[in-house]
Amino acid sequence: MNSNNRQIVYIHGLNSSANSKKFKSILKVYPSAICIEWKTEDNIKTILANAYEYLKGIIDDLTIIGSSTGGNFGWQLQQKLKENGKSSELILLNPLIDISFKYENNFPENLTKYLADMNRFENTKVFLGVHDEVLDVKKSIDFFDVQQRISPDQIEIIEVDDNHRIKNFDSLLTLI
Repeated sequence: MNSNNRQIVYIHGLNSSANSKKFKSILKVYPSAICIEWKTEDNIKTILANAYEYLKGIIDDLTIIGSSTGGNFGWQLQQKLKENGKSSELILLNPLIDISFKYENNFPENLTKYLADMNRFENTKVFLGVHDEVLDVKKSIDFFDVQQRISPDQIEIIEVDDNHRIKNFDSLLTLI
C-alpha cells in the first residue's frame, strides 16, 4: 500500500471528532490525513464549502472517508468535487443514507437540513456493519444493491461482522 501520494480526508460521525479511534488509526497509515471536524450547531454547508476550496487543488489520488453522518457529508463533498472536474474515491462506513434508516428518532433537528438524498455513486466502497445498532443495515444493503444495479462497477459493498462504530476498523484499513 503506497501511502505517500494519497490524500485521505476523514469526516467523522455525529458526536465524534479528530480524536476518534478511526481517525487515529487512519493517521498511523496515512500521516498526512486530515479530518474535517464539525459539530451539531455548525453550518455544515460552510464547512463543506471550505473543505471543497481546500481539496480542489489536490491533483490526484484523493480519498474521502465518511463515517455515519459524515458519510452523507462525504458523499456531498465528492459530488461537489465531481461537478467541478475533480474525481475522488469515496469510502463510506455505515453511512446515514436517510433519517428513516435510524432505529431511534434522536437525530438533531438542526442537522436534518444538511443531509442530502444520496444517489449517483461513483468510485465508492461501502462498509456496512451487519450488527449496526444505530442504522437499519437491511435498509442500507437494499439501498446499495439498487445503486449497484444503477451504476455497475462503481460501488463495492462490503458487509463486516461489526457494529455501527466498526470497532475493528484497524483490520479494514488494508481494504481502504
